[in-house]
Amino acid sequence: MGDMITEQTLEYRGKVIQFPPENPAEKDIPADELHEHLQNPSTARTRRLKARCRWKHASAGEFCEKSVTAGIERMRLITEAHKATVGKPEPIRRALGLKHVLDNSTLVLNTDEFIVGYHAEDPNMFPLYPELSYMAVQDYLGTSYAPQPVSEAQAIVNYWKPFSLQSRCEKYFDPVDLRRGYQVSTIEGPVFASGYNSVVPPYETVLEDGLLARIKLAEKHIAEAKAEMEKFPWNATKGLDWVDKIDNWEAMIIASKAVIAWARRHARLCRIVAEHFETDPMRKKELLEIADICQRMPAEPARGLKDAMQSKWFTFLICHAIERYASGYAQKEDSLLWPYYKASVIDKSFQPMEHKDVVELVEMERLKISEHGAGKSRAYREIFPGSNDLFILTLGGTNGDGSDACNDVTDAILEAAKRIRTTEPSIVFRYSMKNRVKTLRWVFECIRDGLGYPSIKNDDIGIKQMLEYSKYSLTGNGATEEESHYWVNVLCMSPGLAGRRKSQKTRSEGGSAIFPAKILEITLNNGYDWSYADMQMGPETGHAVDFKSFDDLWEAFRKQYQYAIAFAIRCKDVSRIMECRFLQMPFVSALDDGCMELGMDANALSEQPNGWHNPITTIVAGNSLVAIKKLIYDEKKYTMAQLMVALKDNWEGHEDMRLAFKKAPKWGNDDPAADTLISKFYEDILGGEMGKNTNYSGGPVLPSARRLACTWRSARVPVRRQTGASEARRQMTVASHPTWVPTRRVRRQCCARYPRCRRTRRRTCSINACRYPSCVPSMASISGTPT
Repeated sequence: MGDMITEQTLEYRGKVIQFPPENPAEKDIPADELHEHLQNPSTARTRRLKARCRWKHASAGEFCEKSVTAGIERMRLITEAHKATVGKPEPIRRALGLKHVLDNSTLVLNTDEFIVGYHAEDPNMFPLYPELSYMAVQDYLGTSYAPQPVSEAQAIVNYWKPFSLQSRCEKYFDPVDLRRGYQVSTIEGPVFASGYNSVVPPYETVLEDGLLARIKLAEKHIAEAKAEMEKFPWNATKGLDWVDKIDNWEAMIIASKAVIAWARRHARLCRIVAEHFETDPMRKKELLEIADICQRMPAEPARGLKDAMQSKWFTFLICHAIERYASGYAQKEDSLLWPYYKASVIDKSFQPMEHKDVVELVEMERLKISEHGAGKSRAYREIFPGSNDLFILTLGGTNGDGSDACNDVTDAILEAAKRIRTTEPSIVFRYSMKNRVKTLRWVFECIRDGLGYPSIKNDDIGIKQMLEYSKYSLTGNGATEEESHYWVNVLCMSPGLAGRRKSQKTRSEGGSAIFPAKILEITLNNGYDWSYADMQMGPETGHAVDFKSFDDLWEAFRKQYQYAIAFAIRCKDVSRIMECRFLQMPFVSALDDGCMELGMDANALSEQPNGWHNPITTIVAGNSLVAIKKLIYDEKKYTMAQLMVALKDNWEGHEDMRLAFKKAPKWGNDDPAADTLISKFYEDILGGEMGKNTNYSGGPVLPSARRLACTWRSARVPVRRQTGASEARRQMTVASHPTWVPTRRVRRQCCARYPRCRRTRRRTCSINACRYPSCVPSMASISGTPT
């Protein structure tokens, strides 16, 4: 039985502020039962849908629900198409591959649902992507959730291995560097090996134009291009550019027509079920309404809110799960849906409904996301415990004219989140002084309920970040002042543009991570990873016991960081080139006004640079440096040799020393020395050295997109098990700070001595990790959490 909820009080500037439970009866409910008590779905339908929801959460890299499994259908169909299209231009092959999948895939229609569509052959399944990473898919084949039959899946993996993004990129790197990168130790694994991706689909063009209009636009461009090619005199230096453009436009047409046909297959299915199988008159009527919507969406512009929600959902499935895997749920949903809310709820000109009906619709959307399975690599299943994937939408902020962007859709989304209580999608709220109090109250209520969202982001900082990045646009067409107000979180922390063009289309643009805590650990050990990979992880920069001054340690860390960040960015940019050549996204391209205008693939076009790269565990490393400087170099209370012994002993037998390091000053506690050193650490090394790198889009690579984010993130994201004992913590916690999830402890002997499977005795990289996670070392923090 859990503890009871009590009234909370907070003393602030001489005032005592009380936070009573919303319902006084909550004080009598055990804490471990409060979640179920607080949920209050708005209708009986959404209550039933939540009770039936097929969660696909993972823990320690394994799926929690035994019914969850990988499907083979997409693997099979994409392979058939690849074999059948040899010799055709690559963009056309990719479009025909998407068409073959959509034309032949199994459709899923669930009882009670109004928003329809799924991305695998069974609602308990999720697709895999052999064209991305052969290692990520291979790892699934030896599990209880492998696609069936396994023999066919293995043959597909073998076929794709030479054609995969991973194989195409690997040859440009030293095998030693690759082995280091595959540990997911000092850096997040290369995108070409993990298959991890993110995208910000231009939902606006689908809802505003419809795909039929996009097809006509591409056909118009092709006709104009061919007319230009036929003009006299012929100039090959310009005329040959039309060849690739025409291929891209044709691919957009093929992909868009395929999506329309797929949506209309859903319409036909709903109509068949309604006319021949459904016995409930109300559900029969509803199925016929869904059929009408799917017949028109996303082929035509949305006219009402139901249209918009269904069209947006189809677009999400294609962009994030069928054309290619991509994490995220990036959209400014309240602004995106406002015109359709106005039509249906306020004007009642099409698909009339009440505000409460909108809340139910959003609840259903949240449950669709909660059922959405992603075939991520093991490393990411471990990084995101308790979730299907990173699904984050953005609300609030300001409009292009500077006015408050909050509206009744904002409130409906927040109310639905509070009522249905699902972990996904998470919500980012862009806070501005202009935001209306009514909406801020909903934000407060969600946070008070302990949902973990919305996270609050500074609207003005995000706007300025967009304008700053726009300065580096190679096309000279970065974000305008008005467009900069239309920013969303691409994934969990960093903002990027949303809208009809200039949004981020691939994670090789902005994304991925570097782990300063681990880099500090190997810096102390001459670049050697003793606690996890048992291998040389970076250049030899000297042993810490030989450093004569703190400056020696500082500069050694700089060299290790330079090596790691340069390799990480090089991996992203090589991936980007290979994506441009072999992994085109014709449907995403068809939605982007820039791609449509220029005849370019979405991977290739970058009008707005967004070169963010996240240092995770920044504050852990920073606090550790403060403790080392104070206790070893300034006060000389301990020697570096003593510290190294204590760390490798996991502090056992060194309790007084451990407490001294734990009590050393921390960032954010008004200690000038600590704050000054960590600020310098960020500006001089983390941001300074990272910013010396230029990415594919021509802009500098910058740490995250908000300076303080790099301090916060270390308290959020587990780098799992790769770091040994630290200056303030033992090795036995999986998360770098205990604010993520409680996890098992593992024996110190295994952690410190055997970074390999106890069953097979073979070492394994973290991306294609051992199936027995307790066999490999546990993650530890490098320093204590700020008080």
